Amino acid sequence: MLSLLASASTEHVEAAQDVTVVATTLLLLAGGASLLKQSAGCRRRKVHESEEPALNWSNTANFQRRYSQSDVVDDAQTCWQNDYGKYKYTGLRPDPLDEEAEPPHPLTLEDADQLQLPELRQGEDVKIQELEDMVEDLRSQRRHRVDRCTLLRFLRAEKGKVQKANKKIREAIKWIEENDVLNSIDNWDLEAFEKCLAPWWLSGGFLGHGLHGEPVALERLGRCSWPKLSNRLDFEVLKKMDIVHCQRCLAALEEDSIRRGVPFEGVTLVIDLKGFKWSDAQFSAAWTLSKMVACRSNLLPETCHRILFVRVPTPFAKAWSMFSYLLDPGTIAKIQMATEPETMPLLKKFIGEEVIPAYLGGQRHTEGDPYCRKLLAPGGFPPEEALQRLERLIAGDDVYRPIPPRGASEAARCCSICPMQ
Repeated sequence: MLSLLASASTEHVEAAQDVTVVATTLLLLAGGASLLKQSAGCRRRKVHESEEPALNWSNTANFQRRYSQSDVVDDAQTCWQNDYGKYKYTGLRPDPLDEEAEPPHPLTLEDADQLQLPELRQGEDVKIQELEDMVEDLRSQRRHRVDRCTLLRFLRAEKGKVQKANKKIREAIKWIEENDVLNSIDNWDLEAFEKCLAPWWLSGGFLGHGLHGEPVALERLGRCSWPKLSNRLDFEVLKKMDIVHCQRCLAALEEDSIRRGVPFEGVTLVIDLKGFKWSDAQFSAAWTLSKMVACRSNLLPETCHRILFVRVPTPFAKAWSMFSYLLDPGTIAKIQMATEPETMPLLKKFIGEEVIPAYLGGQRHTEGDPYCRKLLAPGGFPPEEALQRLERLIAGDDVYRPIPPRGASEAARCCSICPMQ
């Protein structure tokens, strides 16, 4: 775990890209908490009496998945019929639950040129012009976005280094072409790659706006069973789902900016860690997550203004206080962290109570639901019925064929969903 953290901090965090910030922070929290847990175990073995009792790690309530009955819905049909997660991308609109409205669509090249730039930092105007000159060949092709707002996000992701930003833009475009991203919203099977698992993955959604008008999104990461999901679904399937998700998120943010006539300066991302447990910090899952992070860095550079980790398990909070200095200063500056009792005071610094969901202590309900599950996909591991439906959709077959047992021939075991083990 620590070697992976070191790799992430040297290879990715240097650019301080937002999705990498989240992944690297989680690696640090899990790795640091694990070290503290081992240290506490050593102290218990060596010292019978001490001035300060060791933390009782095994009984830490926040590391156990405990939910009320109203928070857990395992039945796929109930989730689909109640539209859980259906409006996760429309929470910034005046009427987020409008059944007639389509979800946000990526901007055309012409519309993207109309986006307002945020207030530029010293020297950025000259650097953007320099970068514009470098990508003139891309602009003349009229295929990929190289508008000034996009250039600024890549420039800031590369800490103002024009040559690095130019290189990253070209790498991103190559990746976009290789993965057919431009056709994702209009030509892919969105019933499979967006709607089928919408209540469970990706969890959360957009909530509204903060005290200073910035967009607010919430991710219920603590309820997601990423290790199980990444083991069950082939990475290419997860990647396609994530591409659609990233396209929708950026479209929602830019649509909001144009509608309100304001520059897009970044989102406040709230990450709810309640329910995160030790088994969620698996090396294999972290490796898969790092591959997903590399994909996202091509689509969503510099989109977060701040990241608020809330309902953080106590061992994670302690790990953050002890080990956060290992991260890049740009990463640390974006992050604030709160245990469960500290969650509402932290959220109220940036978000009005009318926007904060009632389940976190705010006043927000959607149609009487304190969890706002139409706006915020509740997460959790998808039920078998949902996974089987996804298999049928991708196979283009109405007949479900169960996964052959381990030990069957590789030809029989290979399918578009389940990776060969």
